[in-house]
Amino acid sequence: MSYHRKSAGALLFIGLCLILFTVPAYGYADPNTVGLISQVLTPLLVIAGACFTFLRKGISSLFGGLWQRLRGTK
Repeated sequence: MSYHRKSAGALLFIGLCLILFTVPAYGYADPNTVGLISQVLTPLLVIAGACFTFLRKGISSLFGGLWQRLRGTK
């Protein structure tokens, strides 16, 4: 029970710090620039997700084999 009170108190403290000590950001992002960035990043993220999905079994077996070699079980 003591652990939950401490963690709740810490979360409350962090939340109050984020609310009370904010500094305004004086920045401007041109809509054309943001649109261009999103048009470039969106296909790259889709391609990365498709590659990961297609190669998921190979990647997991590679890391599984490396993990077994590091542990010395293989």
